[in-house]
Amino acid sequence: MKRNNILIALSLISVMLFSTANAADTAYGVTSLPVELKYAGNYNNQPLIQLNFNGTKEENLFRITVTDQAGVILYNGNVKGENFSKQFLLNTDDLGDAVLTFEITGAKSGKSVSYQVSRQKKTTEQMNVVKL
Repeated sequence: MKRNNILIALSLISVMLFSTANAADTAYGVTSLPVELKYAGNYNNQPLIQLNFNGTKEENLFRITVTDQAGVILYNGNVKGENFSKQFLLNTDDLGDAVLTFEITGAKSGKSVSYQVSRQKKTTEQMNVVKL
């Protein structure tokens, strides 16, 4: 049941955002996939991960697989487009401190890139001294 909730949450949120951008110049000799995974902040106190794609007409079909540290597939899907973003809202109530692996594979080239996402809690205390 917990796994189904995670799959439903990831599926619904991943469908939320598809945005297009202006066409980018193609570079010759690129050896890796034109994707970037980054932390995009929080939404409703849950971490939001954004996957940015800067593909070309030749490389515009990608497979995304999200797994946990036990190898359980939480999300698996194909996306098509040249320049767009896809967001994943991670439900920390269900995931806890799980380490997730995002693997993105180019369908035409077969090249892949993997990102590992882990959650760390830090408590920071700051004290300011100001001269009056």
